[in-house]
Amino acid sequence: MGTTVRRAVLLGGLLWMAGVAQATAPEKVALPRQLQFDFKATVQADGSVMDVEPDVALPEPIRAMIRTRVATWRYTPLRWQGIAVPSPVLQRIQAETVSMPNGGVALRVIEVTGQTKTFRSADRPAGVPMPPPRFPPELMRENVNAVLVYSVLYDEAGKPQQVDLVYPAKSDRVTKRLDQAARDAMREWVAPQTFGGEAIVCRARVPITFTTTVDGRSLRVPPEVDASFGKYTDLCPATKLETEVVGTFL
Repeated sequence: MGTTVRRAVLLGGLLWMAGVAQATAPEKVALPRQLQFDFKATVQADGSVMDVEPDVALPEPIRAMIRTRVATWRYTPLRWQGIAVPSPVLQRIQAETVSMPNGGVALRVIEVTGQTKTFRSADRPAGVPMPPPRFPPELMRENVNAVLVYSVLYDEAGKPQQVDLVYPAKSDRVTKRLDQAARDAMREWVAPQTFGGEAIVCRARVPITFTTTVDGRSLRVPPEVDASFGKYTDLCPATKLETEVVGTFL
């Protein structure tokens, strides 16, 4: 049994009152500060969510709670050239335990992450080459940690035809070396983009993370960087959570 599941079992006796999941913590039992819950679902063409299936290893009260909450969320559906289609998503809820005034415990959403690309979008088939960049040795010795974000236009064969560095905007010695390493790797990439089983030409947001001393997930990209991709009309199809869930309770 994984650590996350073991921790979830501690909250397996959850009761939810007034729309907020709560549990009474037994005396001298230390509840975990943070938990994560995986689920899969189907995003309909209108952005609504159906067939929510939380991790089967979770206690049923928590599974029921996740099904109820996620079913109220809305997503940007998978869309290409004005056509929207249903698509599966796999996501992870990061939540924290919060002590309530009545002595109970609630679960508050910190972040929703995970695989949001789907079988019909920009996923590359198994065995298709997509080698990672080589970390420049001298920068590794300097304990460099950085994330670069690119706009990559793929042709119908999945080869990058146009690669633009979007972030960081300012280029220094470190950025130039990492950028070169990333571009060297991308020249070898083959990442076919499809919609409804047909190959398409489209543009993708591609983050590349270089880390030595920190968890790559802690490297944040300013929100305006992601917002800048809204100017493109040829973005590869992908679903996106629209509902503002951070800070809400499960």
